[in-house]
Amino acid sequence: MDDTVGITIGVFGATGRVGREVVRLLVEANQTVRAFTRNPMRADLPAGVEVVGCDLGEPETLAAKLAGIERLFLLTTGPQALDHDRNVAAVPGIRRVVKLSSVAAMPPTGNVYAAAHAEGEYVVQVACPEWTMLRPAAFMSNMEYWLPPIEAERTVHASFGSIPRAVVDPRDVAAVAVRALVEDSHIGETYTITGPEALTVPEQVDRLSRVANTPLEYVDVPGSAARAGMIGGGMPPELVDGLVAELADPDPRRGGIPLPTVERVTGRPPASFDDWLTRHRRRLLGSIGL
Repeated sequence: MDDTVGITIGVFGATGRVGREVVRLLVEANQTVRAFTRNPMRADLPAGVEVVGCDLGEPETLAAKLAGIERLFLLTTGPQALDHDRNVAAVPGIRRVVKLSSVAAMPPTGNVYAAAHAEGEYVVQVACPEWTMLRPAAFMSNMEYWLPPIEAERTVHASFGSIPRAVVDPRDVAAVAVRALVEDSHIGETYTITGPEALTVPEQVDRLSRVANTPLEYVDVPGSAARAGMIGGGMPPELVDGLVAELADPDPRRGGIPLPTVERVTGRPPASFDDWLTRHRRRLLGSIGL
């Protein structure tokens, strides 16, 4: 690792699946970490981490809270993600940003969801002299959204499940992020990050069924029904249309082709879906009442 003595590394999204792992790995590497979260009292982060309450929707507060930060892991989500990227990019003094983006940012970007990711990358590249973009495939942990219907009726409902995705362990994405934060050799790189095999949703359900030792059924949900559900949940229709378009895109370049990125950057192979299931088996089975 390159010389990071005296450098404080900031982490946005510090209590999420990827951000929490970024914090943990930085602490293990003896880095000084300032973690940003909307609810510091519930952060539950490792000892020694400076936990700071922060809302990216309040740009007037960011300069003070980011004071002294030279390197930053940036994770923004939701309808206001692009605004939040812009707010961070406007803060002076941040030299290096490792941004968690999406495979949706790959050109062509023909919808609002994809365009927002691409624009978020652009504003960071313009503002920061040292940047690395991370474009992960779908996360293995996304299957946790299946758990309530599995508990209720042993069924998984999903849209566009026949499209293979090289799903990736959030821990592997975090490992790549940490390398980019502490090593100079990743400056200016855009990494597409995948797991070691492309799986359809029915194949993932079958793997989970074997781990749970109970039969599970897969039900394909029409895209129109998924769209209605997301809009009913309060998401802006234009953003939903973009997200559905991305989910329906069969182009394997958008996370459907297993790539060697994790091993090339970290020196070890990425975790398989079976590895992830085994590591989380007790928690997953407890969640579905088994």
